[in-house]
Amino acid sequence: MGDITQDFSRWEFRCKCGCGKEDIHIGLVHRLQVIRDITGHPIKILSGCRCAEYNAKIGGAPESYHLKGMAADWCFGGDDPDSLLAKVANRLIPEWSGGLHYYPEKNFIHCDIGPKRRW
Repeated sequence: MGDITQDFSRWEFRCKCGCGKEDIHIGLVHRLQVIRDITGHPIKILSGCRCAEYNAKIGGAPESYHLKGMAADWCFGGDDPDSLLAKVANRLIPEWSGGLHYYPEKNFIHCDIGPKRRW
């Protein structure tokens, strides 16, 4: 049981450097919960909030929505997660608002709640 939504907790979105930054936007978490509910598959958060230092260290964009708690990089857990990720990405990317990009070579989706854009 999560402390933000049914399946997501604040700690999952903490900056990976250990600084404790975890100010994730509730709208983003609700968007991920919808994906979780539709697919029935757990979602693993690879990167949520980032402090400026960590973002720079990993080569994140200087104005990244991760810095504002408005972005997450994620993948699926469970059986055949890569195939499911590709299917979801192909359906979501054309339709949903915000920033969305599927990185097939790294097997994750970036989503944010900024303006609609694709790259």
